[in-house]
Amino acid sequence: NVPLERVKQIAAEGRATESSGRRVAIIGAGPAGLTAAFDLIRRGHEGTVYEAQSGPGGMTRYGIPYYRLPADMLEHDIDVITSLGVTIEYNTRIGHDITLEQLGQDFDAVALAVGLWVGRSTRVKGADGKQVYRAVDLLRDVAAGKQIKVPKQAVVVGGGNVAMDIARTLGRLQRQKYGELDITLTALEDLEHFLADKEEIEEAGEEGIRIHDARGPQEVVQKRGTVAGLRTWKVMSIFDEKGRFAPKYDETDEQIYPADMVIEAIGQSADVSLLGDKLTEELEWTRGRLTVDDQFRTSLRWLWAAGDMVHGPDVVTAVADGHKVAESIHAYLSIREQTA
Repeated sequence: NVPLERVKQIAAEGRATESSGRRVAIIGAGPAGLTAAFDLIRRGHEGTVYEAQSGPGGMTRYGIPYYRLPADMLEHDIDVITSLGVTIEYNTRIGHDITLEQLGQDFDAVALAVGLWVGRSTRVKGADGKQVYRAVDLLRDVAAGKQIKVPKQAVVVGGGNVAMDIARTLGRLQRQKYGELDITLTALEDLEHFLADKEEIEEAGEEGIRIHDARGPQEVVQKRGTVAGLRTWKVMSIFDEKGRFAPKYDETDEQIYPADMVIEAIGQSADVSLLGDKLTEELEWTRGRLTVDDQFRTSLRWLWAAGDMVHGPDVVTAVADGHKVAESIHAYLSIREQTA
């Protein structure tokens, strides 16, 4: 392994010797935002990253369990980035502590690079009750070191990597507290069409998580005001003949999986409240994703966007986006300097 100080020296090589005098605000200290900030400061532009959480890393820190991505690896990379002069303002929530429009006035350019922090709900009967959680919320709390209620029996709804992550995370907590794991995972898709990586599915099964595919949630069963389980029907098909989401079920094939906690892991979206109503209406959207051009520019002259809220959750894509948005902003700032 290369010593940290040597990595910092390598990162500083080729950095612009003079400041451009241009300032860029970046929203989100995840892979896309930090990559953009790193590239921009090497080009001589001042970068300030605004992060709502108390630490950097975005979904890689607060959404991916420690057993998949150790925190010390993140700290190493972030130490290198900040050593170049990138400023990160933590516990700063855009739309609450400062508006995005204000940043647009104060900085020469603004880049949105926020993760998908809002978990979606099945909206079945009982899903709004107590002891029904979104996976992203629980994963964030565990990563932040908060004490969460550990269920004796849990049902996870979803077939993606986030579903596997929360199932395996809760399973570890159950073993620590109760000495045994009791997790059931259900998903609409058949096993061959799960969105989760094959190795994640295999490892979840090896750890003792019971996986039931082609099961559609119908109701979070409540008894005396508390969760008692999840009622499901067999899935016959998920999409109609036009490819639209329209699940069909065999109502005669019903299963109730007992649980004192139900966790929904059926997808996430970005928290667009940080934009405010006016900007949300001005910007262009495509199926819940922010629309950008091939230069990662939004419909607003001063605003760029990259990462999960543009292309969906993927760390590799987010890093690539960070490089591209930094290149686009640099080109824009260079043209402004030439015409100034």
